[in-house]
Amino acid sequence: MKPLSGCVTALVIFRASSFSVVDPSIHVPLIEASSSHLIASSTAVFDRYLTTLANHPLQTKMATGACLATVGDFVAQRKDGDGDWDAPRGASFAAFDATYRAAQHVAFPLIVATCKGQSFLGAAIERSLASQLIIVPFFYYPVFFLFTGIMQGLDMAESFDRAKQTFVPLMKRNLLFWVPVQYIQFNYIETDLQIPFLSCAGLAWTIILSAFAGSAKRYSETKEVSAILDSNKETVCQNFPIITDEVSSPFVDREQVYKKEVRELVSK
Repeated sequence: MKPLSGCVTALVIFRASSFSVVDPSIHVPLIEASSSHLIASSTAVFDRYLTTLANHPLQTKMATGACLATVGDFVAQRKDGDGDWDAPRGASFAAFDATYRAAQHVAFPLIVATCKGQSFLGAAIERSLASQLIIVPFFYYPVFFLFTGIMQGLDMAESFDRAKQTFVPLMKRNLLFWVPVQYIQFNYIETDLQIPFLSCAGLAWTIILSAFAGSAKRYSETKEVSAILDSNKETVCQNFPIITDEVSSPFVDREQVYKKEVRELVSK
C-alpha cells in the first residue's frame, strides 16, 4: 500500500506543480487517504465476490463468464465498426459462455482426478491438453456455433456450414492462446478460482472469437455474395475491366472488383 500511495502522491504533486506552488504537507494526507480508501473498497468488493463464489459456486461462475463475454463481444463489435450494437449477438455470447462455465465446473474435477502426471509431460500439461483436445473440439465449438447461430437467426444447416468454414483457423488460434493460459491455471491457480481466472482470460479470447466468427450476419452476407457471384459468373469479365490499385498490388482481378461491388450492394 505504501509504494502505491507514494507513486500517486508524486504524480499529483508533479501535475499540480506545473501550475502553482504546492505545499506537500497539505496535499499528501488527502492523497494517501483517497488511495487507501480506493484500495480498501476494491478489497471489500473482491472479498464479497469470494464469499459469493464459495456459497454459490456454479451460479457465480456462470454469471462471471456471461458478464465478461458480453463485454468482450461489445469491444469486438465496436472494433468492427458495423454500426449499432447487435444485441442478439451479445446475448448469444453471454448464453454460450454461461453454459460453458457450467460444463467446466463439472469437467475440471474429472480432468484433475484423471490426469495426475502419469506421463513425462506432467499433470498441468496433461490437464491442459485434455481440455483443449477433448472438451474444446467436441463440446466448446459445437455449442458455440449452435448457440450463436440459432440466436442470430441461422438454421441448423447454416450453422453447420459456418462451423465448417471457421473451425480449423479458430482451433489453431485456440491452441496458441489457451494451452499456455490453462497451464498457468492448472499449475498455479487455486481450484475455486480457476474458472473465474479463465473467465478473465476469456475476456481477451472473446474479443478474438467474436471478431473472427461472432457475427452470423457477416456469414449471411458472405453467403449471399457467393450466391450472386455464382449466378452471374459470365458477366463479371464483361462489366468490370482491370484497374490499377496503387496501394496493394499493380492489378486487381475483375472478379475481385465485382465481389466488392456486390458486397456493398448486399450491405445496403
